[in-house]
Amino acid sequence: MTDRERKSVLRAALILGGAALVRFLVFSPGPAEPVLEGRPSIADSLLAAGDSAVEERERRSRPLAVGETIDPNVAAAEELDRLPGVGPSRALRIVREREENGPFAGVEDLTRVSGIGPASVERLRPHLRVEGGRAHVLAAGSGGRVGGTGRPARASRTGPAGAPGSLVDLNRATVEELLTLPGIGPVIAERIVAFRNEHGGFDRPEDLKQVTGVGVKTFERIAPLVKTR
Repeated sequence: MTDRERKSVLRAALILGGAALVRFLVFSPGPAEPVLEGRPSIADSLLAAGDSAVEERERRSRPLAVGETIDPNVAAAEELDRLPGVGPSRALRIVREREENGPFAGVEDLTRVSGIGPASVERLRPHLRVEGGRAHVLAAGSGGRVGGTGRPARASRTGPAGAPGSLVDLNRATVEELLTLPGIGPVIAERIVAFRNEHGGFDRPEDLKQVTGVGVKTFERIAPLVKTR
């Protein structure tokens, strides 16, 4: 390589180096802006959500203490999940049933819930309590609220003639009177009235089983409490 060639290479290297230095000084990014104080980051939100999920899982898996009981009329789904053999799905169905069709008058009323039969009720009985029994469900004309569900309390049971304890006449009873029957909530009570209007009444109590939502077990519970004439 001649001296002239060496000088040309050196000059080119100096030019390239100077250009790189100028580019670095002019276009280098400034310091990152600090995270605003008090503003939660995505990581913080994810951590909070994770902690919440862990806490809920711990609540659901916490075994019942000796002698501890749960009221199905007020317990949240995660508390009901602690009952033996219930699980998340049945716990949600219990909450949905009481919200749609009213509170449970007794432990036996849990058979209203799909997937809970008499055998399951007997297994759960030692771990359940229903505060006040039917008094919890049939608060006479109080217009109060039951079990924190936001539903009005049902009126005390009287027959169409107004005598306490008299049989409910399926062909004359109002929705409010039908609500006093065990296992009958607002939805099914409306269906009974609609069925009665459509078919001209009930010939016998057994006709109730033709109403959607009134199964064999529900009918067995209310049969002694109703009449058709």
